[in-house]
Amino acid sequence: MRIIGSRKSALSCAILSSILLCALIQVNPSSADPDYWPTEGWLTSTPEEQGMSSSKLQEMMDYIESDYYIIHSIVVVRNGYIVWEEYPSTGYGEDTLHLLFSVTKSFTSCLTGIAIDQGYIGGVSERMLSFFPNRTVENLEGGKEEITLENLLMMRSGMFWDESSAPYDSPENGIYHINREDGLQWCLDLPMVAEPGQLWHYNTGSSHILSGVIHSATGSSTLDFATENLFGPLGITNVIWGRDMGTTYKGGFDLQLTPRDMAKFGLLYLNGGLWDGCQIVSSSWVETSTSSLTRLNDDQGYGYQWWTMPEVGVFHASGLYGQGIFVSPDEDIVFVLTAGISPSQHGLEHRLMTDYVLEAVAEEEAPPPSDDGGDSSPRGIPGFPEVATIIGASIGLILIFRRKN
Repeated sequence: MRIIGSRKSALSCAILSSILLCALIQVNPSSADPDYWPTEGWLTSTPEEQGMSSSKLQEMMDYIESDYYIIHSIVVVRNGYIVWEEYPSTGYGEDTLHLLFSVTKSFTSCLTGIAIDQGYIGGVSERMLSFFPNRTVENLEGGKEEITLENLLMMRSGMFWDESSAPYDSPENGIYHINREDGLQWCLDLPMVAEPGQLWHYNTGSSHILSGVIHSATGSSTLDFATENLFGPLGITNVIWGRDMGTTYKGGFDLQLTPRDMAKFGLLYLNGGLWDGCQIVSSSWVETSTSSLTRLNDDQGYGYQWWTMPEVGVFHASGLYGQGIFVSPDEDIVFVLTAGISPSQHGLEHRLMTDYVLEAVAEEEAPPPSDDGGDSSPRGIPGFPEVATIIGASIGLILIFRRKN
């Protein structure tokens, strides 16, 4: 009898523990499979249907208009649905191709990851020069032969680069040479100014070299490889991508897409590289690429050709004159912006994301004020009955069980 009683008590405790455990488990709403995939086209929804405030998003548009910012397009996606889409400038629409400038770099990073996933490249520790055995490369001193693909991806190659101290049409600017000659060769020949991996320095030349690596490793041009393995599966068909005079596609800029197709790329990364049941690029690549591998300051980091905003859990692709693809995995949001703002106005993209898009979620999810003026904080655990109710039900079940036995 003692043994049976002990078993009853143990079972009763197990029931109580299991019920309480279930009450404490938080369900992640973004872990569910998407309702659909926008391969053939996007579905739209109201902001409120997806838990966002339309009034806050309208405030964003009012702010843009009041300060005369030149914005060409804004697309906000939540839970896989376009909830806000605006084309404030004449001549721009959902089918208009737009130069992405340095947003291109994040696409090149993705293609590098796909080439690794498919076995064309052994990994990020592969040496840069091993992909160009038929080229004669200058300035080998200073550790150039030790540069790895990871050094290129992280902007830590150690090679000289300058695209800020002179206009883009000046021979003193690296972009000039990518546009007007065999840019891949010119970038490979650059002298070293630091040991590989030692110094973070923004370098579009490194991104261009990665495009050359993709071509060399896969035997396909960067655009052909992208069309087969990235653009095609996502349903992206309207693409223009510029090449240097040596026919290497520009890995750091000059890709053109529509804003809606930019949003598809953001959605791919929001879902860890998965698209409609197909792992386009490995989830581990997405995770590493969008991590703050280099912490530049309190608010900004850098991964594999992706910028990060670690304080708010956002990563983004960013381009000159206000181009951007912002992704918030926590809030299941993709925010796309194309624009023509001046370099002095850069930072606007971040403010729109933090002060309006993310705040639109916070406003919609804020609890209503209490009518009686008392404490309006939620009781128990969100999404579940109050703990007191659970405990009461659990005790009742235990008593019923013991009475029957």
